[in-house]
Amino acid sequence: MNPIRYAACAVALGFLAPAWAINKCTDANGKVSFQDAPCAGEGEKIEVRPAIQGATPIQPSASPVKEGVFGASWQRKNYLQAQGIPQARAAIERNQRECTAQPHAVATAGPLRRGNLPSGNQFVQESAAKAADDKAACEARTEALREQLRVLERELAAMP
Repeated sequence: MNPIRYAACAVALGFLAPAWAINKCTDANGKVSFQDAPCAGEGEKIEVRPAIQGATPIQPSASPVKEGVFGASWQRKNYLQAQGIPQARAAIERNQRECTAQPHAVATAGPLRRGNLPSGNQFVQESAAKAADDKAACEARTEALREQLRVLERELAAMP
């Protein structure tokens, strides 16, 4: 590195304002000592910062900042209209397609054909219970997706 880069790095490091924590500890005899580790007995933590001339913290403005034409609310509204709501509707439709595509019936071909199984067979009962559980899970997922869609639509309706 050339000397200009070294100088720039040194200046940059000089502007960093590290803070050190120093603990003021008092022992049983009343003797005061300063250390960087927490005190074993009584003590207080003192925060030490180097003095930097001319550095003052920026105070937040008292008046609220007016949002520009393409501000955060415009971006959110645009997102809801272009992507959020259409994607939520597509998710509902996709979930419904997946639910109807799931095989809920007992196999109708091969050795496990319904006609070959005696009534009350455990396989048939387990299959029916699994199908009912799957259907309930699909309905719950569809309702959760519909609720998310309603939330997005209410948010869009409330925007100016």
